[in-house]
Amino acid sequence: MTLSCKEASRLMSEALDRKLELRERFALRLHVAICTACTRVEKQLMILRHAVAELPAGTPDRRTQ
Repeated sequence: MTLSCKEASRLMSEALDRKLELRERFALRLHVAICTACTRVEKQLMILRHAVAELPAGTPDRRTQ
């Protein structure tokens, strides 16, 4: 199964919300291993996820202010 960059980014996003199936994880790992653009996207998602996890509980949402 060969993924396009669009499919890979969709799976990266979905992986934040659910456990990917084995074939999805394998296809994504293979794609990221050969695609530098998707490697950067994956790193950016990990940085964002880590940053959000570090926010203190109860941090106000600026959209509601």
